[in-house]
Amino acid sequence: MNTKLSWSQFIKTFERIYNIIKRVVFYSTVGLCLILSLSFGIGIGYFVSLISTSQPVSDQELKTHILNIPDHHKLDLKHRTLIEAYNEADSTVIAGPENVSPYVPKALTASEDSDFYRHNGILPRAILRAMYQDIFNLQYGTGGSTITQQLVKNQLLTNEQTYNRKAQEITLALRTEKLFSKDEIMFTYLNIVPFGRDTNGAHITGISAAAYGIFGKSSQYINLAESAYLVGLLQSPYFYTPYLEDGSYKPKSAIKMGIYRQHYVLKRMRVEKLITKAEYEAAMAYDIESAIR
Repeated sequence: MNTKLSWSQFIKTFERIYNIIKRVVFYSTVGLCLILSLSFGIGIGYFVSLISTSQPVSDQELKTHILNIPDHHKLDLKHRTLIEAYNEADSTVIAGPENVSPYVPKALTASEDSDFYRHNGILPRAILRAMYQDIFNLQYGTGGSTITQQLVKNQLLTNEQTYNRKAQEITLALRTEKLFSKDEIMFTYLNIVPFGRDTNGAHITGISAAAYGIFGKSSQYINLAESAYLVGLLQSPYFYTPYLEDGSYKPKSAIKMGIYRQHYVLKRMRVEKLITKAEYEAAMAYDIESAIR
């Protein structure tokens, strides 16, 4: 009798606790959904408020700014597509897919923007990160911009580290993706981005000038190791460049920093399965110091 009573009391207690837990879980879920909905609404309002005061840019103005590259006046865009114009440009500082080693865009996407061919110009987590920093008054300084955002930042925006500029960067990147193909964005970026200094100590702009200035050869003929080295410079061109302002070599320890970065790029290419194991091992063993002019 006592056993039956104890078991009955246990069942009743269990049902009571179970119902309490079920209600807690239900109301917690509803509350979480409401908080997420409210946060989403606040996020949209936050983003709109940032761009509402920005100076509007027309599609034509956006195109003009994006294509403001060295020797741009030599591009024949009346009779050719942009990629064709890059390939056939009568310029030593403009290069298209036919003039650049196929390893270069692979190295760039692997190390800088592995989702480049899948996203629409931005990574949503970057927007959420900016919101988080603003709400909690954290120091601005997150990276992770896409190649498209970096192109927009280089061609249209200042270097000021504000949330308003970041919002402009995001909206202009989305628009840029609608105006240009992925290859057009990729090779425009490669034609305008700084690569540090050359053997004369002069500033290098664009992949073509970088290949000539550092390896003394056309960007079409640089190998995997050289491609990874040049792309590695992009993270911090004047830190990783092997040359000082007078064109002389940096100390060996400083040059090693660029090589470490090159190794990182090669590892990322291997992780992304853009190169084979044999290619990776050969490139890692390549004497890049001897190749530098």
